[in-house]
Amino acid sequence: MKSFSYQLITTLFLCIFISTLSQAQHTLHRMNIHAWAASESPKIDGDLDDAVWSDPLHMSNLTASANNVLYNADPAKYISEGYFTQNSPYNNQPSAFKSRVQIAYDDYAIYVAAQLYDPAPDSIRTNMGARDSGGNGADVFVVSFDTYNTQQDAFEFVVTASGVQSDRKRGTSGWDGNWNEVWSSAVQINDEGWAVEMAIPYRALRMPDSKEQIWGLNFSRGISRKGETSFWNPVDANKSGYVNQFGTLRGIYDVKPPLRLTLSPYISNVVVGKQGSDKMANTFSGGADLKLGLGQSFTLDVSLVPDFSQVQADNDVLNLSAFEVKFGEFRDFFTQNTTIFNKWGQFYSRRIGQSHHSPSNDLLEEHEQYIYKPSDAPLINSIKLTGITEKGLGVGVLNSITNESFAIIEDTLTDGLREVKVDPVTNFNMISLEQSLPNNSKVGFMNTNVMRGSGYKNSNVTSGEFSLFNRTNTYRIRGFGSLSQEYLPVDDDPSTEDQKLTTLGHRINLSGGKVAGKWRYWGSTNIESDTYNPNDLGYNSSNNQIYASANVSYNIFEPKGFYRRYWVRLSANENWLYNPRTFISRRAWTDGWMQFNNLWSVYYDFSVQPGLSYDYFGPRVEGYRFKQYPSNWGGLTINTDGRQKYSVSLRTSYWQRQEFNQFDTYYRYGQTFRASDKWDINHSISWNNKQNEKGYATTVRDENDDVENVIYGDRNVTTLENNFWTQYTFSPKMFVKFRLRHYWRQVAYSEFFNLTQDGDLSESDYSDINEDGEKEHDANYNTFNMELSYSWEFLPGSFFTALWRNQLGSSSHNSHYGFNENINEMWKEAQVNTVSVRVMYFLDYQQVKKGFSRN
Repeated sequence: MKSFSYQLITTLFLCIFISTLSQAQHTLHRMNIHAWAASESPKIDGDLDDAVWSDPLHMSNLTASANNVLYNADPAKYISEGYFTQNSPYNNQPSAFKSRVQIAYDDYAIYVAAQLYDPAPDSIRTNMGARDSGGNGADVFVVSFDTYNTQQDAFEFVVTASGVQSDRKRGTSGWDGNWNEVWSSAVQINDEGWAVEMAIPYRALRMPDSKEQIWGLNFSRGISRKGETSFWNPVDANKSGYVNQFGTLRGIYDVKPPLRLTLSPYISNVVVGKQGSDKMANTFSGGADLKLGLGQSFTLDVSLVPDFSQVQADNDVLNLSAFEVKFGEFRDFFTQNTTIFNKWGQFYSRRIGQSHHSPSNDLLEEHEQYIYKPSDAPLINSIKLTGITEKGLGVGVLNSITNESFAIIEDTLTDGLREVKVDPVTNFNMISLEQSLPNNSKVGFMNTNVMRGSGYKNSNVTSGEFSLFNRTNTYRIRGFGSLSQEYLPVDDDPSTEDQKLTTLGHRINLSGGKVAGKWRYWGSTNIESDTYNPNDLGYNSSNNQIYASANVSYNIFEPKGFYRRYWVRLSANENWLYNPRTFISRRAWTDGWMQFNNLWSVYYDFSVQPGLSYDYFGPRVEGYRFKQYPSNWGGLTINTDGRQKYSVSLRTSYWQRQEFNQFDTYYRYGQTFRASDKWDINHSISWNNKQNEKGYATTVRDENDDVENVIYGDRNVTTLENNFWTQYTFSPKMFVKFRLRHYWRQVAYSEFFNLTQDGDLSESDYSDINEDGEKEHDANYNTFNMELSYSWEFLPGSFFTALWRNQLGSSSHNSHYGFNENINEMWKEAQVNTVSVRVMYFLDYQQVKKGFSRN
């Protein structure tokens, strides 16, 4: 293993080094456009008849900055008209239709105008959707600003032909579609196609304080009925990177970065009631979100009295694995401007507000029971500071404080109640730095720290990373190293509460390969010690592993014959336990994807795990492992043309292990029906049937808590999941959405085995029949959620929202129930209904100041 990893890494370094030396300096041709200084801001109505959009040569020179008088100016500098260059389907070919783009500016905002020509205006797709829904099948126009011209990060503003807005950040740290700003736009369908106007205030951007602003720039256009995406400055699908393929915007003079200050106060009322109870909880609250620009680069976000009453409910599941379920994040504060934190599993925002401790039964006295164990710790406040400097240094600082939480214990004889502290006041802190380097490269540093005070576990994780490209962005090498530190109380003796046991752990990852062109390859190795634990603020499902993998792929981006593009990949990996250094598994697989001319697509995957492998995590007990015999699996996914009124996604897959006659089948059917431009109806259903699965059931311990036997069972597991959601969009500012989810899992055991430490299964006399005659390991588990929400943006950035949520669930040992019996059992459970109403008002200092100056 050591020899294999060393040879792999050495080969990758050698390839990159030789390639870098052998290639000349690569200079990407960049298109240019100049902005025009507007004496009067245009009316944002989608009608391009404003004076500012007239030929600049016919405008008074006095409208320009004093240092930018346009003597003998060329109109082509200010108006770009012609054919964008396709990225898809015909990479590097001219767009089907012409486009004209212009940019103007004043002291408050930058303005964008585009006439997107189309010979058939009646055919322009105008599907609607909620804000930030992207194209949603409609034609789109995108403008992207790389304000520091580092060729790495960009602010993107998207408008569809129906007027729906989206905004996002893109760069080396990833894609942040949750980033939101308040800006204006309008569209109109006209005789020549469709037109768009945009006004983007400077407070929505970050920019240097310089005499002339020189930005990276690109425009993009999507023509839905042709399945085409094209760019003003070509973005070649065969090349690595996105922002590094931008053009240039010049001509913005004497603009000073403004004071960026916005305040979003809110009031909300939440009512919660449980079926069968005459009591309801009614909570009225208020708070505010504050954004303050610090200098030209940074933004301070403060959430005062956070309100998360309207976030989407989690997709709960019955977890049979040895690993923690990772849930999605739906709280706005922790989804916006957080890409600089979300790297390498160092930051899992759901840890903030999560109860980190569960009181044990050892705390219970005779005749006592828990009647409440908290799952959440109340969030007091959160702040974050994010931004990128003119020199390309990205900075992120996040701090949150959660309050104490308590469990409630009841004395069953006296009905007396007492509280037990579960979580103390806890401080969560993270710092992330990322310095951009030439050729789309970067280096970074991160630190997370969780402080709970004396008598509790505290932790610290420090890490560094790098990502290096050669001059042509063809080869890349990246690395990551991390040190985790846990400080544990010695015991419960108050005299020793300040003493700590320190546990150190580490993780090292190194990878590299060729990332552009038709042939691409990649290799990586990852080492995690058995004591590595970033999980106080991060997410790591399992440590104590050494992992090595390699893959090679062939990629075609030019249409030919019946297809538009495709890729095929071959891969292999090997896993070892870090301590003790023991083999785990070896696997080889292939997958591929193809898009056809009719915009249908197909994806396949097939994998084989030859020879014996070992599961050291499933048994849940140190010193045990489960022997796994050879297996193979494969699947096929088919997607029809998503532009059509009715589209389908179909997935089928299997997994088998002949040794135990194990066979799993999975089917998923998804469908979307666009009843109109304003109404989308979506449904998906999946069915998973695992036959003769061998899985962990329980651990039998003696009176001294020593392990007697680890019990595995032969079980059948069936899972049905139904999701339905529909949205009606009244206008780009108003919509109503309905969401329904039903998850049903049944687990039925047929026999049990003792697991030997060598990993084999032997006969067992273990019985799971409890005193009520039920098979206590069998399960019939349901969760059912319905949500109806309404959103109205009554002023830019100001919202009225309402939510009704219905939740219920059931859990029993009736694994033999059919569908109707199961539904009847579930509906006998008490339902919890929540109604929430919220009003949030957006205040922008610059807009208020501008309004006063006009008066």
